[in-house]
Amino acid sequence: MQNGDWQSIVPMAIFVVILAGMFWWIVLRPTTRLQRKHRELIGSLQEGDNIVTVGGIYGTITQVREDDIDIEVAPGLSLTFDRRAVRRRQA
Repeated sequence: MQNGDWQSIVPMAIFVVILAGMFWWIVLRPTTRLQRKHRELIGSLQEGDNIVTVGGIYGTITQVREDDIDIEVAPGLSLTFDRRAVRRRQA
């Protein structure tokens, strides 16, 4: 390669690196942050927590097991959900 070839490749390589960094900052970083927060939520679920599922069902946790939870959605009516189905805690 000649000296002129390197001079034209360097700015293009810098541009590609900057684009990759912007993609990471705008797309991947927020996604991983949300995933981490959801894992923390799932790990901290306790009996008595009022929650909302990803399907929009509101209820109170009555039993927590390793992979799933029981949610009381009405007096005497309990449903079993995978722990990952919890969207958020109710305030």
